[in-house]
Amino acid sequence: MRAIGSFFFLLSLSLSLLPSQTVAGTNSSNLIEHACEHSIHKDLCISSIGSDPSSKQADLRGLASIAVTLAYKNATNILDRLHGLVNNQTDLEPTVEQGLDDCADHYLDAAEQLENSLAALSAKAYPDVSTWVKVAVADADSCEAAFQGQKFEISHKSRVFRQLANNALAIVKVLTEN
Repeated sequence: MRAIGSFFFLLSLSLSLLPSQTVAGTNSSNLIEHACEHSIHKDLCISSIGSDPSSKQADLRGLASIAVTLAYKNATNILDRLHGLVNNQTDLEPTVEQGLDDCADHYLDAAEQLENSLAALSAKAYPDVSTWVKVAVADADSCEAAFQGQKFEISHKSRVFRQLANNALAIVKVLTEN
């Protein structure tokens, strides 16, 4: 997947370009709490960001990059699962198969939007980061709509994705306020 290769290039570029931008007098756990202060999923925000080893040395922009990366990884995992469902099941109803295909298209777009967000983050184009993360969330919503109200195993995974993406938005908001 060329997208994954370009993602890791963008990630390494964005992490290498990050200058130190911390809130005065904060250590890494306090900075993570500060970064997650506007998140409606604060516990998930703190635990997911804190579980990344690079968060210990990261500044606020680095934490935003970690948050976007977590959402990206989640989106690509969902995309892989969707492809697996389509390819491994031969007895799918046509409407379910079409829903899975549509959903996969939406998650492919979401992953691309998150790659764009990482590039914008390294360029300090924070409004663009917010816009593209919001588009990625809208893609997840469109995925759900593709199933026309039917509950499917992807529903839970989409909910987690939206929470991770919303955490990234909350951290970008804090980043723009500092």
